[in-house]
Amino acid sequence: MLRAHLFDKRIVTDPLFRWRGGEVSRLEGLSDGVFALAVTMLVMRQDVPRTFHGLWATLQELPVFVACFALVMMAWRYHFLFFRRYGLQDLPTIVLNSGYLLLVLFCVYPLKFLASFLWSLILGRSTSPMFATPAGSAEWSSLDQRASMMVFYGAAIVGVFGLQALMLAWALHERERLELDRVERFLTRASLVAQGITCAVALASIGLALARLPDVAGIVYFLMAPLHAIWGAWSGGHARKLAQAVAVGAA
Repeated sequence: MLRAHLFDKRIVTDPLFRWRGGEVSRLEGLSDGVFALAVTMLVMRQDVPRTFHGLWATLQELPVFVACFALVMMAWRYHFLFFRRYGLQDLPTIVLNSGYLLLVLFCVYPLKFLASFLWSLILGRSTSPMFATPAGSAEWSSLDQRASMMVFYGAAIVGVFGLQALMLAWALHERERLELDRVERFLTRASLVAQGITCAVALASIGLALARLPDVAGIVYFLMAPLHAIWGAWSGGHARKLAQAVAVGAA
């Protein structure tokens, strides 16, 4: 009875999946601390404005912070749903989760740099100072630096969302132990495909960057929103139909 009670927790925002995560574990607590640190790192290098001009300059950079914050929160949401849905705390989950958190922390400053670069382009500012080469160091052309930036960004995305996909694959591997029903297995596979879409777009961007087309490599990321919207709409509709069919069969 206790097992059945714990495995039958559903909420309005996730009605098709039973939440197996109970109280917040030490693993989740550590992970939340890492995400909090990542958000802090986004603002910790900002000086406190001492003049109105300084305040105005800081406000102009607000969209950069908002964009970076949104991406960190998206990574946190995927992480939150994984542990609420599956409640795994075994060794493979700990190893994969550790790699995931390491990449999240490591990519904060590069993410902020890229967001600042794109925001400067939108405002029509010169981005040359961002790619200036210090005296005495190897000369890199602006094109090479921008291409390398896009390769690094794409590799970071593949790493973060690839690890998320591996965590989902492990949960699917443990489907019998977790007692995943037909709908939950489909939703797990659908989440795996969603991570794959993100990684595929990032890999396409890396390929274009290596072909010395960094601007096109950046534009490719605009495909991510419509691709995820299409897949989300189809998989969500199919999951609801499958849940109805299972309910009718059970009745």
